[in-house]
Amino acid sequence: MSRIILHMDMDAFYASVEVHDDPSLAGKPLIIGALPSERGVVSTCSYEARPYGVRSGMSIKEAYRLCPNGIYMHGHYHRYHEVSDQVHEILLSYTDQIEFIALDEGYLDITGSIRLFGPPEKIGLEIKKRVLNATGLTCSVGIGYNKMTAKLGSEEKKPDGFFIFDSPEHFQSITKERPVRILPGVGVKGAARLASFGIQTVGDLRSWSRQRLEKTFGEFGSDLYLHCRGYGSDHVSRLGEGEAKSIGKEVTYQRDMQDPEEMHSTLKLLASSVSDHLKRHEFYASTVTLKIKYNDLSLHTRSKTLDNPVRSSHDLYQISLALLNQAPLKKPVRLLGISGSHFTTTPIYQYSLDEDEKRIDPEKQEKVEKALDQLSARFGKGVIQTAGEMDSKRILKEKGLL
Repeated sequence: MSRIILHMDMDAFYASVEVHDDPSLAGKPLIIGALPSERGVVSTCSYEARPYGVRSGMSIKEAYRLCPNGIYMHGHYHRYHEVSDQVHEILLSYTDQIEFIALDEGYLDITGSIRLFGPPEKIGLEIKKRVLNATGLTCSVGIGYNKMTAKLGSEEKKPDGFFIFDSPEHFQSITKERPVRILPGVGVKGAARLASFGIQTVGDLRSWSRQRLEKTFGEFGSDLYLHCRGYGSDHVSRLGEGEAKSIGKEVTYQRDMQDPEEMHSTLKLLASSVSDHLKRHEFYASTVTLKIKYNDLSLHTRSKTLDNPVRSSHDLYQISLALLNQAPLKKPVRLLGISGSHFTTTPIYQYSLDEDEKRIDPEKQEKVEKALDQLSARFGKGVIQTAGEMDSKRILKEKGLL
């Protein structure tokens, strides 16, 4: 039986949340990530900024060169997570066979859902309506017989789009004149290489035999042969099977720095953010990794694998601090990051036999963390902060680092 895959993608998500919260931004080229005078990249931009050539991942300096009259701002990431949670709750009401690949994007296998909720078209349009009613934001939905066609369907009529690819023949008729860049795995360099062989469109690619593609492009040629004909994976993991391999947070400083106090303050805030994300997924991390990028763009990473998996901000900070103290800091630092990986959903409490080791009782600490989480859930994130976190924010703001 052919699978029925749905892909949901929020439209210009971060920018749309900002416009929803501040309607005066509507209709203006909005670029979120950093200010023109700062270091950083574009996280996302409104549709009004895209005709200028502004794109996600572009440096802020380049974006400002292309769009000097745009509105530049830092993102309000706590709001994006709040809205994302609302959207995820809606999607989870249809199936647990779902892969969230970003805050604003996910694949759903709705093959078994049609018995409860009706035909695919009804499910897709209903999701769009419920997301709009719950968040005030639009999303685009694509439905296909595999993940590739579902994703291309969601891109077909953006923004606020809806499209169904119902068969390989339908896919081939629609994409015949489309540029090869629409296919997964074909980036700028890949498209240029294909163009050197006279391949500009998906139809051009289909004129090549599998043998010729594999001989010319190797394993990539085999993928191209299948993708241009509408074939690809239709496997969507059940919730929990395809979770992220790591959860992390990093920050780029607005000036190079070497002050240990500033780095320690940064680690406290990063640890708090990673802790929040681990708790959101109900994960404990068995490995903690520290990432350092120096002012010459060289990269240093150092990890520690633990007998007792952690997720509290206290533990994450202490471990990353120890890793920082082991790192070579002879050059100014441009970026710091913390991530957790190798997850478990069950805490492991092992007590040290060393009487001189002074460590907080992990079970008591877990109870305190849960109590604080309940207060945050009731009164809002940021209402409960440790003195260390408050002091760290003050230090970094006063010095204009973040």
